[in-house]
Amino acid sequence: MEQKDWDDLQAQMDTPYGSMELQCDQFKVSLVQHSKPASRKWVTYVFVDGHYKGAWSFADENGEPKHEEARRFLRKSSKAFFSTKEIEAYRKTFGKRRATELAAKRHVWFHADWTSFNSLKKHLIANNTSIQRIE
Repeated sequence: MEQKDWDDLQAQMDTPYGSMELQCDQFKVSLVQHSKPASRKWVTYVFVDGHYKGAWSFADENGEPKHEEARRFLRKSSKAFFSTKEIEAYRKTFGKRRATELAAKRHVWFHADWTSFNSLKKHLIANNTSIQRIE
């Protein structure tokens, strides 16, 4: 895609309930602008080949996506299994080595919503070889 296409896409996604379709390699990707009631923000949802599957949200034990769609189009998010307070308690009880191992463990999942258009654009360019706008 050329810069003009990206600018048109951003202008369209800045409007409420804007939508756009892209052809990313062999996938047809729909970008739809919706409001997120909890945060009162506009977010862009990604649908691959017309739908979103909940199974795409999960990662394996190494934090890598289980599905190709998650790697290419979804936003990665992670959170520590244990809080800082719990890690300090483990450090006192079981020692520094065990506490460091527990601190490294993270829960990873993938979201279909993007709050930043520039982040979405950067992710699409990095993970897809050809991106074309479908008129």
